[in-house]
Amino acid sequence: MDKIIGKLSDDAVMSCSRLPAIMGVSGFSTPNDELRKSIASLDARAKNLPEPKRAAAGEAADWGNKMENEILRATAERLQCSIDYQITERVQHDELPLQGSLDGILEGDGRVIEHDPSAGIYIVGADSITLDGPGIAEAKLTGVMPLDEPAPYRGPWQCQGLIMCTGYKWSAIGTLYRGTELRIYLMAADPVMQSKIRADVLDFAERLAVFERDGVADWYPALTPNDAQETFRVVEDDLPAVELDQEESDLVMDLIAARQAKSAAQKLINSAQTQIMDRMGLHPTAMAKDENGEVFAEVSWGMSAARKAYAVEAKPPKRAGTLKIKELDR
Repeated sequence: MDKIIGKLSDDAVMSCSRLPAIMGVSGFSTPNDELRKSIASLDARAKNLPEPKRAAAGEAADWGNKMENEILRATAERLQCSIDYQITERVQHDELPLQGSLDGILEGDGRVIEHDPSAGIYIVGADSITLDGPGIAEAKLTGVMPLDEPAPYRGPWQCQGLIMCTGYKWSAIGTLYRGTELRIYLMAADPVMQSKIRADVLDFAERLAVFERDGVADWYPALTPNDAQETFRVVEDDLPAVELDQEESDLVMDLIAARQAKSAAQKLINSAQTQIMDRMGLHPTAMAKDENGEVFAEVSWGMSAARKAYAVEAKPPKRAGTLKIKELDR
């Protein structure tokens, strides 16, 4: 049985698999999550403590790891290339603080591969690609419906970073969709994407340098309320009130108006639901008709699923996920 090679890169340094997150295109992690991860690693080393444990990736990622070599083998077979997928050393960019772990290396033979969806081969951003020398091989597994272009967080940015680290000219992302369909996305080196990677990696490195020099984090702008909540986890009650500028104050007015609209909409929802429920009584369904007597909707009012009683565990206080606004008399 082939050995499964895990992640080889260093959490204190930006890695290619983390690039989508610092660019804000990952659905699983934010730039601040990645900065926090690297800061924790640097802080542990400075204090001679063990490296922080990596968060569990979940069952889907576990299956992806188990299926990785099979996906790589099938990708190489379809492309008619030999492949080495027992890579035990990480790759490092010559200039940038950027590392990567290769799933595999395909041996290109100079053939030109055409875009051919009927064969499950998709050329990203072109009609054809030359398998010029060794190429990056990445294996992905997902439960979503097949796509004609890979999601930006499912290989493209990672592969462009790996191309930068290795000097290779092309990459192949073998993606197994829903366990039944393998699509292979071939990509050449993209100067525009690589320019973006360079800028973002240098920015990330500078934020880490601020922490190492000053002991404070230079956070990215939060992407969501949850991101802000995780980034600024506690309140320092002795700090003065923040004086918002006009643009920020306008956002407060927008927030007040949006909450008022939401409250009004919820009242309408509650009123309509109550009247319809009262009309339905013990009936499980009702049919709604338009002014012409045509049925346009079926309304269902069923039973909720039963659940067992359980005790709620105690939780320490945490930063609230929403803002409270008290309107003042003017």
